[in-house]
Amino acid sequence: MKDYYVIIDCDPGIDDAMAIMNAVNSGNIEVKLISTVSGNLTIEETVKNALKLTELFKVDIPVAEGAKEPVKRQAIYASQAQGTKGLGGYQFRTPKTKPFVLKSPDAIHYFLCDNMAKNTTLLCMGPMTNVANLLKKYPEAKEMISRIVFMGGSKDENGSTEPYREFNVAYDPEAVDIVLKSNIPFVLVPMELGHIAYFTPEEQLKIKRANKVGKAFYKMFKKYNDFHVGKLGAAVHDSCSALYLSNPEIFTTEPAKLSVKYHKKNNQEYGYIKCDFDAKDPNALVCVDVDVEKFKKIIYGNLFNYN
Repeated sequence: MKDYYVIIDCDPGIDDAMAIMNAVNSGNIEVKLISTVSGNLTIEETVKNALKLTELFKVDIPVAEGAKEPVKRQAIYASQAQGTKGLGGYQFRTPKTKPFVLKSPDAIHYFLCDNMAKNTTLLCMGPMTNVANLLKKYPEAKEMISRIVFMGGSKDENGSTEPYREFNVAYDPEAVDIVLKSNIPFVLVPMELGHIAYFTPEEQLKIKRANKVGKAFYKMFKKYNDFHVGKLGAAVHDSCSALYLSNPEIFTTEPAKLSVKYHKKNNQEYGYIKCDFDAKDPNALVCVDVDVEKFKKIIYGNLFNYN
């Protein structure tokens, strides 16, 4: 018996790939749709990657093609971190499956309507363009979403000298603003958790020895230019948000007031999320810590589900 339904919105992406693996193997949640958005790569590549991953993980989950560009801004991709095809060093075959007949936001709305008898969570691991477009086109959708869990932003937005430019927010801050103002229950999983939730080179070898899927992840990691932890290992930010859904007990959360702010640097403006933990009217929960040992144990368990 599943606890609730989940619609994943993502831009695969190596860490997206591991997060999807964890979500579909969690046992207590049911993924109804994978919706793709441009971000790490073009929409053509991210939808193709999502199809490749459903085949690798042997799951029959529809994949919808979403927004090609942000709500207002020009698309600036992050292929330098994820590899030219977005999935690092693993060579996937051309997927046999095809995208879902409906595109986002229509596909998300379709599954929200179909799932109304059960709680539906949106798990957002990329720019929030699709969700913003959903709310603009189908205002009633906010009543169908039990909560949004978003991997993005920074709980300490000031950094050392200026607001931190986290990719998922900076790519489309106007979309984040639309979603926050919808007042849908919101959980922020900030990028800092990926600084401690990473796999060392030795742990990556353990993943490699697990099975075929483990070998695929190992090859992905070999071309993963993650600048957050560098040579220490491979950060898996998005898996933090996926495991928050399946195992919230391993996370520490604090209420906060989230809002989108803007900062200009070198005549270029970018957006970021401001977290006010002292606000009297919080609108979100923010994950501030994770039990890393339990986090990795759960991921190993999910990975070993494959023969």
